[in-house]
Amino acid sequence: MTTTNMLILTSLALFNVLFIGRTVMLYRQGVKVWTIGTSGGNILERLLENILTPFLLLWNALIIMAVFHAPFLTDLVLCVPWLNYAGIALCYCGLAIFLWALVSFGKSWRIGIDEKTSNELITNGAFRFSRNPIFLFMDMYFVGIMLVFPNVIIILLTVCSIIGIHFQILREEKFLKRKFGDKYSEYQRQTRRYI
Repeated sequence: MTTTNMLILTSLALFNVLFIGRTVMLYRQGVKVWTIGTSGGNILERLLENILTPFLLLWNALIIMAVFHAPFLTDLVLCVPWLNYAGIALCYCGLAIFLWALVSFGKSWRIGIDEKTSNELITNGAFRFSRNPIFLFMDMYFVGIMLVFPNVIIILLTVCSIIGIHFQILREEKFLKRKFGDKYSEYQRQTRRYI
């Protein structure tokens, strides 16, 4: 196994440990983190929200298959060695942002839109520089993987995930505007959507 493949597997393991670990930790503290499918919205919005879990499972499987050279994932569109390093750097920078965002969120982290719980608007830590640091991490991570394994399947899934993430951000912005009003509008003026 190459160093690149080891670094990618390690980044995938770190992502899963952070994601699952933080979810379980908050669950044990009585926080319902998983709120997917509990909010309203039109059919497209609900579909995007409910597709998250199967997509993440598929993404994990594809990365593992690419690392172990699955035949349908080895046909690279482009093979430029420095792109591997750029992709790995994006993955690990994204993971650092993800960790920082999880710490900044504290007990307010939710997967999905939680219309039932009244949380405060988080504007400190990672949220001081980006209104959506977790989504920024996801975009960086997906693009990083795409640079390491630039084949048609992963490129298409990366593009679809970035579009889906953007629509989820827009949906969450509407919700936060309704919930926090002028306080959120001021935060929008001071802090960019991504970075």
